[in-house]
Amino acid sequence: MPSALPRLSSLVLGSAVLAGLLSGCGPLAVTDVYDLHFTPGPAGQDVDARTLLTRQVVPADRLVSLREAFERAPEGALILTCWKDTDITNFWGPCSHVTRKYKAGQVMETYNYSRPRAGAYPESVEYRYYAAIVLDAGVRPDMLPRLWEAAHRLDGRFYSLSSEPDALYCSTYQNILQRAVNLPDAVPTHPAWGLAVPADALKVPGVKVLWVGVNDHSPAPYADGPSN
Repeated sequence: MPSALPRLSSLVLGSAVLAGLLSGCGPLAVTDVYDLHFTPGPAGQDVDARTLLTRQVVPADRLVSLREAFERAPEGALILTCWKDTDITNFWGPCSHVTRKYKAGQVMETYNYSRPRAGAYPESVEYRYYAAIVLDAGVRPDMLPRLWEAAHRLDGRFYSLSSEPDALYCSTYQNILQRAVNLPDAVPTHPAWGLAVPADALKVPGVKVLWVGVNDHSPAPYADGPSN
């Protein structure tokens, strides 16, 4: 008879992360950053993606409002969204979700059980976050037809958070789109968890921060219900 231990361990893992699933797609992660307060620094400099969350200083000409960051993001750009702080429903760290600019006013993503099907959504679903970090993950205009073709093949697929190869949550969804245009994964697999933690998008070699958008009126994670 097959062992019940793998199934039991999956249930335990599912229970551990369930409390956080309603405020982002990301699983529990190893992080030393528990709150964010981006401040302007000297203009005209590049943003160091790897130290952005720890230093939290953004060149003044790259720091905009959250909505402006979505407006300025080029089609196909990856966007890491972050709460201002960390609490019991958001204990993996503030940056818990990754989405992608589809077209004006729309994003392409899968989120969590509050909107569990992959597809295009109005960008307004992201407006409750504190920050939107717009990333150049290598997508060029000539790649967009293949990128969106791959996205539409996934339309309607259900959200699933697990370490199974075909699991579809926010990070793995964006990785599938990257692979469709022969680019490296947008979010690497965390070695300790075997899952793709959204904030690790900032650790991918060559990734560039285009804009950091801030919403000073963002509520605490899950304060008024899930972000949907």
